[in-house]
Amino acid sequence: MALINIENVSIIRGGKSVLTDFSAAIEPGKITAIIGPNGSGKSSLLGALAGDLPISSGRIAIDGRDLKEISVIEQSQLRSVVLQSRNYWLSYTTRELIEMGQGRDERKRVDSILQKLDMKRFENQSVTTLSGGEAQRIEIARALIREVDIYLFDEPLSAQDVQSKARIIALLKELRDKGKTVLVIAHIDKSSLAWCDQIIDTLAQ
Repeated sequence: MALINIENVSIIRGGKSVLTDFSAAIEPGKITAIIGPNGSGKSSLLGALAGDLPISSGRIAIDGRDLKEISVIEQSQLRSVVLQSRNYWLSYTTRELIEMGQGRDERKRVDSILQKLDMKRFENQSVTTLSGGEAQRIEIARALIREVDIYLFDEPLSAQDVQSKARIIALLKELRDKGKTVLVIAHIDKSSLAWCDQIIDTLAQ
């Protein structure tokens, strides 16, 4: 049985249709990739799944419950979200930014995640001086230190080098092995997604 059901969902942004009548079923405890060309509505779909972007028609359900009926607080307890890019303009350190707004249990996991993502070497560096890939890993780290059932990633490998991609994929597999549901929005060819359990490539149809 699917954990997330996307039923005939359409999304309009700025008066323009970015997704039309899209349906998919996301299976629990697996890594699912939703792929498609640029402009096919991938990031908008992730925003809708995260509860941050309204849909114009259709239905999104999590474990049988309509997303519209799940409170913002409960949604935050159900899923963790990684956006594709984030711009920083205040000179917090990497560690400070990862820990910001987190609870005691999450802060206990920071050192382990920093190590696994090869971020210890710049944990005390100002985030305004980081490369795009390093900044992207901050957002990934902030998501991974949270203990939730669903993890949503918008192109988490897009700005990473080969070694960092391997580390991130290993961490996504760890989540799956713990029974977590991982959804990755990707602009990647199917042949590079052998580490995924489910690939949905109907976004542009």
